[in-house]
Amino acid sequence: MIRLAFLLVTLVGGLIAFGAFYLVRGDGKAPVETEVAQAEAPQIEPEPEDEATAEPFYFLQGIDFESGTVTLVLNDALTNQGPLVVMDQSALAAAQDLAFVNGTTDDGGAVELLATTEPFQNAFATIYRKDTLIATLTCTTAPCGRFVTDTIDLGPLTDMAQPLTRAQSYFDSYDEYLVSFEAINATTDYMFLDLRPEGPFPAEPQIARMELALPTLISAAGSTFDPNVATALARTIVEPLLPDGAQISEVVFVTTGQGLVADGDRGTPVLAGGAPIPFPDVQFTSATVHIEGAATLSNAALDDLSGQPLQRTDYQDAFEAFVSERLQSSCADCFNVKMNGDFFDDATIIASEPESYRLDYYDLREAP
Repeated sequence: MIRLAFLLVTLVGGLIAFGAFYLVRGDGKAPVETEVAQAEAPQIEPEPEDEATAEPFYFLQGIDFESGTVTLVLNDALTNQGPLVVMDQSALAAAQDLAFVNGTTDDGGAVELLATTEPFQNAFATIYRKDTLIATLTCTTAPCGRFVTDTIDLGPLTDMAQPLTRAQSYFDSYDEYLVSFEAINATTDYMFLDLRPEGPFPAEPQIARMELALPTLISAAGSTFDPNVATALARTIVEPLLPDGAQISEVVFVTTGQGLVADGDRGTPVLAGGAPIPFPDVQFTSATVHIEGAATLSNAALDDLSGQPLQRTDYQDAFEAFVSERLQSSCADCFNVKMNGDFFDDATIIASEPESYRLDYYDLREAP
């Protein structure tokens, strides 16, 4: 019995093994490949980087409001509506812990408040005391960039700001210029701020100048011309007519030589063989007086000088004879003598540089 049981167990085990072998082998054909589904690896989202946080920069902190009137100018980089000015001291003091900008611009520029009296070209805001620059809010690195809108809060400054209105005044008197300069310095209704020029201010007094042409000298050909004598004569007749403080700096004489015969109607030179015809009996000399301290003379003074020519030789008879003999014409009035250069019958101001002063400033009065 035991033997029979053993055989049965062996037989059953063989059948099971044969079935497994058959299943694996199949029917003799190539085994069918089977795909095993692979589980996809989970996608891990990268942790978001910490966004750069705006570091508020309270640019009015540290400003002393007890040592004199403070004026704040907010430039377009902060206002987007042109430069604005804030002069209300209560609003400025209240804004010390409220008004801020981001410590960096959109391009990563570093923003600082520099205690300086030197102007900066890319200033966001400037702070003045008694019309003198004391601090500038500016970008101290390059590139600078601009502020993002939501990184600025001007607090109570916006309500008290007003447009910065530019004005100009012109003067032809140094005394009037100085009076206006002092008046602007004495009030907070007007200020120079960034319009204060470099160099001496107020400006140094200017010297008015002019050039006065005296009646042209006409002298006989071949005569001797002494410029020293002529200069002394010019000073003698001009100096008494000058305004107070004016003086002659120089008298210049230029001899232009013989005149040319010209057509009386057209004023063009008369030609002989294609060349102008000279009139040899007289020579011309221009006289110019350089004057400092005045830029004009009265009409009465000019009339007086016109009646005192330094030298005028009468050549009318000689010219009539010349026309008759040389030009073979009986019409002396059909011709005249034209000098080389400008001929002056009357004393004439030919150049004038009057005193001129200009003040550029801001009108800080509130609009009515």
